[in-house]
Amino acid sequence: MRRFALPLLICIAVPAAASDAVATKEKPKVEETIVVTATRSERAVSELPISTTVLREAEIKATPAITIDDLLRTIPGVHMPLSSTASTTVQSQRFSMHGLGGTRALVLLDGVPMHDPFYGTIEWQKVPLDSLRQIEVVRGGNASLFGNFALGGTINLLTRPVDQSELRLDTSYGSNATQRIGLTVDQAVTERFGLRLSHHRFNSDGTIRIPTPGLVDVPGWNDTAITNARAEYRPSDRTSAFLRASKSQIDVSQGTVLSQVKRGIFDVSAGAQHALGRGSLLSTTLFHQDEKLRIANTTVTTTRSSEFISTSSRIPGNNSGGSLEWSMQRSGAVSFIAAGVDVQDTEATEYADSLNRNAVVTQRDALTGHQRFAGVFAQASWHPTARLEILTSARLDSFTNDRAADVIEGGATITYPSTKSTQLDPRVSFRYAVGEHSALRGAAYRAFKAPTLRELYRNTQSGSTLLLANPNLEPETLVGAELGVEWAAARTHLEINAYRNDIDGLQVRAQVPGQPPNVVKNFNLGTGRSQGVEASADVALSSRFSLKAGYTFADTKITESPDLTLLGKQFPDAARHIGSLAVRYRGDGGTMVDLRGRTVSRSYGEPANVVAAPAHRILDIAVSQPVRSWIEVYALLENAFDVHYFYVLTATSFRNGQPRTFTGGVRLHVPTGSARRNP
Repeated sequence: MRRFALPLLICIAVPAAASDAVATKEKPKVEETIVVTATRSERAVSELPISTTVLREAEIKATPAITIDDLLRTIPGVHMPLSSTASTTVQSQRFSMHGLGGTRALVLLDGVPMHDPFYGTIEWQKVPLDSLRQIEVVRGGNASLFGNFALGGTINLLTRPVDQSELRLDTSYGSNATQRIGLTVDQAVTERFGLRLSHHRFNSDGTIRIPTPGLVDVPGWNDTAITNARAEYRPSDRTSAFLRASKSQIDVSQGTVLSQVKRGIFDVSAGAQHALGRGSLLSTTLFHQDEKLRIANTTVTTTRSSEFISTSSRIPGNNSGGSLEWSMQRSGAVSFIAAGVDVQDTEATEYADSLNRNAVVTQRDALTGHQRFAGVFAQASWHPTARLEILTSARLDSFTNDRAADVIEGGATITYPSTKSTQLDPRVSFRYAVGEHSALRGAAYRAFKAPTLRELYRNTQSGSTLLLANPNLEPETLVGAELGVEWAAARTHLEINAYRNDIDGLQVRAQVPGQPPNVVKNFNLGTGRSQGVEASADVALSSRFSLKAGYTFADTKITESPDLTLLGKQFPDAARHIGSLAVRYRGDGGTMVDLRGRTVSRSYGEPANVVAAPAHRILDIAVSQPVRSWIEVYALLENAFDVHYFYVLTATSFRNGQPRTFTGGVRLHVPTGSARRNP
């Protein structure tokens, strides 16, 4: 079960002012917690007993990337498919951390989960990059707070608040007729009430998706439109609330004439915080997402000279939930305590038509599944000495799979059994300040990931490979630990984090016993291990130059399996080595130049490690120049040397990585009124 309300994640740190209060026995103020939520600095991040990276608005804007997933690729510990979400369908938008592969990390948008209700993958496209003010990347198993999916880590995408009346416009044009425009209007109606309306559009003719195209292969176009509305209200200095709604329409070609995916998403969320006095805070969040997915899958001949639609699916699904949390900042050794409860309900139905090459429907069926999660959690921060903080948390989850059936028109009805599971996930973290600039940090934790509706109930075919459903799948359970050291000064921040994670009930795709080799199924086959090192350096070389470097080493192995051919194999979607180096120049008049390079070792898209995605090195460049105080021009060059690389989906299915792409654009930021008062 996921943890939805953002404030608990933020409050696990004792801010500088709160730390001082512990030493001087002064009671910290409630608003200090709220300020940390909105303005977390590197100093505040360095005080966390959990390894965390924060990307702030200026860095997000300056980075040479078009989509969020491309922005995250250079952060140590982050693993994702090599193909950009700008040219990838929802089924392939996986994301993990700590080398775990697949989708074994949790992604939130303003504290609300972003995972697709049927596939469990990440809906990166529904969040425009220029709508964000901050991205927080928290490493390590975090199920003690957030529940399901938070095995390798958690990412929270934070959008801008409505601070003042202003108009923002970001428009660009680039290679492959790629057009992007975003218009945002903020209106501070009063000092306590603000409104926002924004619309973003992304359109691209795309590029050829596969390394060896045939007659049926065409550029994989993308057409995305997103409309957002947000209202913020502060009835008093003790209370704040928000209401947000979003409508997204995402159409993506799968790279052939007939295959495509259309996705319509409507989501709404609301939240409120109220300071109760005596250092305590009550927070609540509610959300609902409604999604309609249409998929046309084709069967392509081996020569890629012809194709036909083999399955046509409609998948309506919804995801609803909420949370209630109480927290308190207090004086004394126990400086922070919190407790809460959250629930989530997910349901989806796939209406699938199977067709032959003459476009005749051979079978119609309706596949329905339902999941319900509920969790209770508690957390406390203890300072036995001024230098040492120990953060403990635990969570009890209960989740069910029920109301699942596959109804074949004119045929049999398969009713799947209901299942129920419980999971207790504790975590203990510590931070010890060795000196003024250095600290040790460590954690031990337990976490889990429940199987998705797609993994439990859906049969699919990719090329000649038939993937069967497995309604008997059980949750994956992870036990892990990490130890790190950091050194921070005014101009330099260095961090090294070593970890080990062991997964029991590891879900792996393998051949079905007694069936041909092309008939496979997801099984809980045994155990897997991921261990490695994540290192980062952030250095201000001078007033004009700064440098960021990162390195990830992930040693992943399937350690136990009934299929002996999988023993010792590398986890899918997890490269063994990832390195990054970014250099930024700030010139007179606001000129900014960013060079960002990354190197990725080979990886695999399937557990048998049959075909490797090649190692590659990529250089991206961004340049921006203010023309006036309210207007800026910029240019982005992705994959500057046009390195060819591809991502392996299966042993017979590949997707090209991002080719060389040039983008030029203009940003306008025009204040149209006074700023709101910040209580």
